[in-house]
Amino acid sequence: MLGKHLISSVLTQIPVFILGIISGIFSTRILGEEAKGVFSLFQANYLLFLLIFSFGIQTGVVYFISSKKYSEEIVAGITFTIFLSSSTILLLLLLGSYFLNFSNIYLPENYNSIAYLIALFILFLLSFFNSLITAFFQSRSKFHIINRIAIINSVFNAIVFPLIFFYLQYQSISAVEKFNVVLIITVLLLFINSLMWLVLYIKYITIIPIFSKNISSQIKEFISYSLLIYIGMFVNFFNYRLDLWIVNHYLDEKQLSHYSLAANINQIILYLSVTIASVVLPSFSSGDEESRKKAFIQVSRFSFLFFLIIVAIAFSVSNFIIPIMYGEEFTSTVIPFQILSLGILFSCITQLFSIYLVSSNKNIYNIIACSIGLIFTVFFDIYLIPKFYTIGASIATLISYLAIFIFTYIFVLSRMKIETKNLFLPSKQDFIYLSTLILKLRNK
Repeated sequence: MLGKHLISSVLTQIPVFILGIISGIFSTRILGEEAKGVFSLFQANYLLFLLIFSFGIQTGVVYFISSKKYSEEIVAGITFTIFLSSSTILLLLLLGSYFLNFSNIYLPENYNSIAYLIALFILFLLSFFNSLITAFFQSRSKFHIINRIAIINSVFNAIVFPLIFFYLQYQSISAVEKFNVVLIITVLLLFINSLMWLVLYIKYITIIPIFSKNISSQIKEFISYSLLIYIGMFVNFFNYRLDLWIVNHYLDEKQLSHYSLAANINQIILYLSVTIASVVLPSFSSGDEESRKKAFIQVSRFSFLFFLIIVAIAFSVSNFIIPIMYGEEFTSTVIPFQILSLGILFSCITQLFSIYLVSSNKNIYNIIACSIGLIFTVFFDIYLIPKFYTIGASIATLISYLAIFIFTYIFVLSRMKIETKNLFLPSKQDFIYLSTLILKLRNK
């Protein structure tokens, strides 16, 4: 069953990957050099809020339902309570910071207004809602629905952004107006996505939240499990996003745009790894230890080979593809992208190592590895960016990703007692298993 879900999800992500590139091309062309970097910072801000105020409960939903520690109704009650409380707290904090003139800390320069603050909160709210609903589908292994929604979203994005680009192509508008157009489209598409998830939840999940008398203690246990995951996610977020703020501090908006584009393209590749990790989490969270180890080893080997091929192709063609797709003004993005792509290869397989540690309730080792990586990120960003600009930022990120990978790999081998060190290249027996599985799927 795990193999079936993995193959289905990976095959689904191929069109999602292609459509994501298409929508990214046209959204970048709409924004241009000046607004692209600012929009990336805006996205990083609402994703940071999502991370802080979600408390990592998405993984907790999958774990507690898959392991049957709580009933689905109780988990839904806990989830709804945390969602409502967190959203209210964030809204009050944002409004308070605005009226006390502190909002310039998180809102980019020239974008410090109540309208942008509300847009930031709406992006958080919708993203939080979607991630929680998706977690319930993951816990029931309804990956065919998750994959279907992923394709629908990608199609919407790939249609809307090109249409808007061609509509605006011959109109003279400012960088702020371009930013506003992309922001409004992003909010509307996310709202449509939320409506689809709500309809599907009512149709397929139909879990009515139960608020028991012991909900406070249940929430405490729920968050206690998620706490280490939450800390790990928090540290890891800054490994992926901190460089944007540091680049923004040292360099101008155009260089920020070039670097953020390189990072965003690589994030599309990383999303494939996150998808694989979400598919294997329920299986890694249940079953006997030997079957979990066997599944992890096989998935790890095929995943590394898969991402090695993708990164090799992306590295090879980026020199002429990026200027063609995004415009000659983004030629300076090529070298940072190529450097980052090497780091993304290690980061993709680290995602799988991390989820195996999470499923074994040993997330402390993820936190240690990510914390080491964050130290590398801060040190090398501050040292290299002023000297080598966007290339320096890319090298710093590569070093950080490599460090996290090495330490996570060591922890998986030593703490999970994996007997083989080969978690990267499939064996002959692995290919036989894969071919047998594919034949079974074709005959159904």
